[in-house]
Amino acid sequence: MNLKDKKIAILIENLYQDQEAWYPYYRLKEEGAEVLFVGPEKGKAYQSKKGYPAVSELGINEAASDNFDAVVIPGGYAPDLMRRTPAMVAFVKEMHKKGKIVAAICHAGWMLSSADIIRGKRVTSFFAIADDVKNAGADYVDEEVVRDGNIITSRKPDDLPAFLRTIITALSELDS
Repeated sequence: MNLKDKKIAILIENLYQDQEAWYPYYRLKEEGAEVLFVGPEKGKAYQSKKGYPAVSELGINEAASDNFDAVVIPGGYAPDLMRRTPAMVAFVKEMHKKGKIVAAICHAGWMLSSADIIRGKRVTSFFAIADDVKNAGADYVDEEVVRDGNIITSRKPDDLPAFLRTIITALSELDS
């Protein structure tokens, strides 16, 4: 599959989970997609849980949902910080509203909950936030990857291969 005409935003904030940001970043680039880290501020270095920096290539106020085919939200503690920035929540909500791919792994279910886009949807997440996604109206299941329409969710770093296969398949279906 070739994603050369696809543009993907990976949301970034301090305390992101390293593998859940960088694995999608490079795997989607490998497929030919244009992939950008999008943070609250353009050009800022956001530190991972282990201190590895990711520099936002675009600030959230510059990110228009019309310009992206998908958004990937890594876990860690970052999603709790992301949802404190209303523009980040609005971006996720708008991506979903437009039928674009919204992919969330681990604790990123917090962002989906705050965007109010999982009510009545089948999703998974890290087990510790299962109550949060259930309280947001989701049908929680414990599976490595779940796709319900344009929403793709996974539980933890070990699920990254299945998570990315599902994202890549969903993006390739956009042209079908």
